[in-house]
Amino acid sequence: MKKLLLLLLVVFLGSFSSQAKEIVARVVFENRTDEQLTSGEFFIIELNKTIQINSEEDFNIILPEKGKYCFSFISTKFDAYTYYPAKISQKNNQITIRLQEKGKAFQYSKEKNSYSFSMKNVKAKRDQLYFIFNGINNTPIDFENFKEKYGVGMRTENCVVDPFTLKETIQHNKAIVEYLNEKFGDQWLEDLPAQPFGIK
Repeated sequence: MKKLLLLLLVVFLGSFSSQAKEIVARVVFENRTDEQLTSGEFFIIELNKTIQINSEEDFNIILPEKGKYCFSFISTKFDAYTYYPAKISQKNNQITIRLQEKGKAFQYSKEKNSYSFSMKNVKAKRDQLYFIFNGINNTPIDFENFKEKYGVGMRTENCVVDPFTLKETIQHNKAIVEYLNEKFGDQWLEDLPAQPFGIK
């Protein structure tokens, strides 16, 4: 009887601790303009998740566990800056999105960070035939077979992503998808070892 009671206690505590791993994080907006937010996209990079936003109303997100995450927000009407703790936990769980008037904050050099390119000149940019992954990658992705077969590799970039870089990363990855679709149809999708950010 004692063994059965002990077993039930262990199972109960094990299931309780697995449920307790989820973290609820709060996303809040700080609008420093006179305009109202009507549309935008909130990204959780490690989870490859996009949430459509259509108001400045605060909201909660559920993360699988405490730890390091990268978040970003893009809006066509604002320059947006995302601030959050280095490690998200139950106590340290607020993500702040600051909205600034477009063009009034930092000026980005499009030449330095530009990854967008047309299908016409993809062949001329052989050194850029790679998918870009942002974030911390604890499990290395084996892209060797994919690169050998299709000529496209991967590159991991910094976890901290400003809205401009995020947009350029998505454009770059979409251009690579177009290139692969044009050259190989959709057969390459079956061999893709990981989902690049911004690709559905």
